[in-house]
Order: sequence, then C-alpha cells, then structure tokens
Amino acid sequence: MKRILIILLSFIILPASNLPAVQQKNQPLQATTAALVMQSLQLGDKAQQLFGIKGDILKIVKEREGNYTLQEDMMIDASSEMRYIATVAYFEGNLLGAVLALKKEFKLHFINDRILEFDNAIKGTISSLQPIQVAHSRIEDRSIKGQLDRSLRAAGEILEIYRKSIEILRRIKEREFGEEEIRQPVN
Repeated sequence: MKRILIILLSFIILPASNLPAVQQKNQPLQATTAALVMQSLQLGDKAQQLFGIKGDILKIVKEREGNYTLQEDMMIDASSEMRYIATVAYFEGNLLGAVLALKKEFKLHFINDRILEFDNAIKGTISSLQPIQVAHSRIEDRSIKGQLDRSLRAAGEILEIYRKSIEILRRIKEREFGEEEIRQPVN
C-alpha cells in the first residue's frame, strides 16, 4: 500500500515536462517536495513501529496479573512514553504532508508553525527518552530489553526525521517565498 502511495505521489509531484529549462528550474523544488512526502511517510511508519512495541510490552505486563513489581512499573512508564512519541510523530507526519496541499496565502504561516512544532517535538521526544533509557538499563527480561532497544532506535530515527523535516521546510520557505516575503507579517 505504501509503495502504491509513493508511486502515485511521485506522478503527482514530479510531472514530466517537455521543456528542459522549465524542468531544470523546477527540479530543486520537486526534489524538496518529494523529500517532504518521504519524511511524512517515514514519520507515520516509525509511529506505527512504536505503537506496536508499546502494545507488545503492555501485553507482557498484562499477562503478569496481580502485584506489579518495579520492573512492570518501568515497562508501563516506558510504554506510556513510547505512546507519546508515536502519537506526536503520527500527527506531525500528517501535518507535514499537508504543507503541499495548502494555498500560498496560508502556507508560510503553516510552515512556520510546523518548524516551531518540530522544535517542540524534538524537545518532547528527548524528554520522553529518559524513562525508556532508565527502563532499558534496569529491566532484566531480555525480550523486553530487545523491545526497548527497538524503541530507542525508532525514537532516534524520529528525531533525525524531525531535523531533516525542519531543513526541508526551511528550503521550501526560501524557494517559494524568498527573503522579502518571509520578513513581511502574514495576516
């Protein structure tokens, strides 16, 4: 399904042009918009990975009915943080994809908001990593440690996607609006 979506988006975003001069001029913007679509899809994919890991860990905790030990409490805390990271990544991925569909009069404000929200998401993700790292260092169950390893890698990849997305949004902003328009306030 994802491959079909990527192929369809490629045809929409990267239309063929018979004029080489026009094609050369649009290539950087087309490459940037294609990268934006990829970042959006990758955020959704990483969010789904974290939701799956969170579900697997909570299933293990639920199987241990009754008195939860410190180990289970750490698993629950780590799962809650994974859910937070995944939820933010999922919504930011969807909003990132929306950048391409906006009309120009709304786009600059929306891009600025996305950059600000990605900065906040980076800070929130870094904060959420702490309980996951604590759980990873203290939990003895090897299968849970493996799940936590996967979640830490996914969260690290999400952070990298956020950073790349900010750079792509800045490039789009510069190319589409130029410095003069960026400085003018949007009403």
